[in-house]
Amino acid sequence: MGDDIMKVRSIANPDFQVSKLERETLHDRAYLELKKAIMSGAIRPGATITIRAMATALGTSPMPVREALRRLVAERALEMLPTRSVTLPLMTAERFDEISRLRIALEGLVTEAGAQHLSRDALRHLQTAHAEMNRMKNVGEYLAKNQEFHFTLYQAAGMPVALQMIESLWLQAGPLLNLAIGEYGFEGAQDHHRELLDHLAKHNVKGARGAIEADITDAARIIRAYLASRPEAAAAS
Repeated sequence: MGDDIMKVRSIANPDFQVSKLERETLHDRAYLELKKAIMSGAIRPGATITIRAMATALGTSPMPVREALRRLVAERALEMLPTRSVTLPLMTAERFDEISRLRIALEGLVTEAGAQHLSRDALRHLQTAHAEMNRMKNVGEYLAKNQEFHFTLYQAAGMPVALQMIESLWLQAGPLLNLAIGEYGFEGAQDHHRELLDHLAKHNVKGARGAIEADITDAARIIRAYLASRPEAAAAS
């Protein structure tokens, strides 16, 4: 029974909103929960994470959290501090530009492939997720559902290497998604999702790719402007 995946309870924290782990294979689950939180923007850039605080948040012992943080540091999603705690690194404008270009290329490619292989059940799942997002008011819930929406499509492509690369890019860019939603709003993102669903229903793979690329581009434009406006960015220019 210790290997069974059990229910997860959400908890709130000003710096990181994760889900408490009730029972399970905790090492893998702790890693997956932290990874999901970073990718969906639930952990703020610059936040310091201690093993003890995160273990309390997840409702587990320090050992699974220590291993999960070590893996995420190795993946460059987190940075180790001299105090042995870790932080979600702040993003530079130049690094974000590179990530955005890679996202547009990779996610556009995978969307095109996914559109060709998307099952009816997967399309219905996307439509349901889109409808749920239209009713959402909470940013954290919206971003988690947004991640689910995108990766449902990407998984349909059957391109595991590309999917792993996209996950790595989302780990780096995900913490900034809160900024885009704050400025762009839910409706702006939903316009692209609505266009995407229309193209998918019509089997228009090029149109689907264009909708995803526009979605990434519009959000990136807002985030890029914010990054360029920060005092440290101005000092470095």
